[in-house]
Amino acid sequence: MTDTVADPAGQTGLKRISLLSDLSERVPYAVPGLPIYASCDALSIFADYRCACHWHRDLEFVRVVSGEMRYFVNGRVTLLRPGEGMVVNSSRLHYGFSPERRDARFSCAVIGPSLVEDVAPSVRTRCERAFAQDMDDFLPLSPEVDWQRDVLTDVDRLVAQMHGDRRRRPKDGPEDIDPLPAAATAIGLYDKVLDRFRPAATTGADGAAREDGGPSDQRDRIVVLEMTGMVQSRFAEPLGLDDIARSGAVSRSRCCALFRRYVGRTPNEYLTERRLEEAKRLLAGTDGAVAEVARACGFSSSSYFISVFRKRLGMTPNAYRGARA
Repeated sequence: MTDTVADPAGQTGLKRISLLSDLSERVPYAVPGLPIYASCDALSIFADYRCACHWHRDLEFVRVVSGEMRYFVNGRVTLLRPGEGMVVNSSRLHYGFSPERRDARFSCAVIGPSLVEDVAPSVRTRCERAFAQDMDDFLPLSPEVDWQRDVLTDVDRLVAQMHGDRRRRPKDGPEDIDPLPAAATAIGLYDKVLDRFRPAATTGADGAAREDGGPSDQRDRIVVLEMTGMVQSRFAEPLGLDDIARSGAVSRSRCCALFRRYVGRTPNEYLTERRLEEAKRLLAGTDGAVAEVARACGFSSSSYFISVFRKRLGMTPNAYRGARA
């Protein structure tokens, strides 16, 4: 579940991305039946100034409004400055972060392919080609390039439409979002980028030659999803590196190498982060003792749990619970 979400006016609190057991994100669409999520947030609403590593079938459009942030996509990290952004391709592991823990504000639009796939067979074919695992993992967006500037402008427009273009329901009911302008903008975004993805084995998103993107790389990604999915579902158990490697049918050293490349963390770091995410949920939503929370999240002792929690979040579990009350 998501703990607290920042609204467009800038109110912030710690936010937790809702993930399924295979590490895919359960995208919080605002309108039922309309596969669009759009918001302008501060990076500081995420613990440790780092979003959870995740993936989804949706295309993700990002534009940095202020500050700087780094974006990790399938093992590659790109520095994004104010006005710049990127389009993350479908089903790629990704997250935004700041290693210096410096804040940044960014617009983000996540648009599901179901919005356009059934328009015509030719559109579905374009989606299938663009989303293939041997295509670019992302497209960079710069305000200096005409078509990219248009995409960046539409990202901000979509955020405004999903939060600002509202109408009243009959009898002065609650506010609702008018979906038509947002749907039109979202479809336009797909049309602007679908045919710009290129085979990654030939050229990367930056135009440089790349060696990855082939069958071996695709198999590695599947193995990573299997291992991260196991951690997501079994984090409360006494897991170790051997267990994580076994779930992907790889050696310990191969497991560590794959995590470094595709997740940007060691397997143990990823396991600890998953346990901390669950601990935050329990601290905020239950009145269980700290020792009970530690056991429920797979920590070997309450003292170790408290030490790790303080190091990562800058406060004790009890202080966190008090701040969330």
